[in-house]
Amino acid sequence: MNFDYMITAKLVKIVYLLALVPITLVALVMAWYGLAYLEEGSSVGLITLLATPFVWLLQVLFTRLVLEFVINQFKISEYLRVIKDKD
Repeated sequence: MNFDYMITAKLVKIVYLLALVPITLVALVMAWYGLAYLEEGSSVGLITLLATPFVWLLQVLFTRLVLEFVINQFKISEYLRVIKDKD
C-alpha cells in the first residue's frame, strides 16, 4: 500500500495506444463525411478530406505532449527523491 514505485510510466504507453483508437476513428469518420460531401459536388468535402490528416496529426501530437508532460512530472519526482536520499 505504499507509493514508492510509480507505475504511471508503464501505464502511459497503454493510455497512448488507447487514445490512438478514438482519434483514428474520428479521422476515419471525418474522411468518410468528406467523401460523402465530395460526391455531392460540395467543396466542403474536399476541404474536409484535406484537413483530415492534419486534424489526426494535431490530436496525436497534443495527446503525446500531455502524456510527456505527465511523465516529466513523475521523473522530476523520482530525481528529487534520489537527491533527497543522497543527503
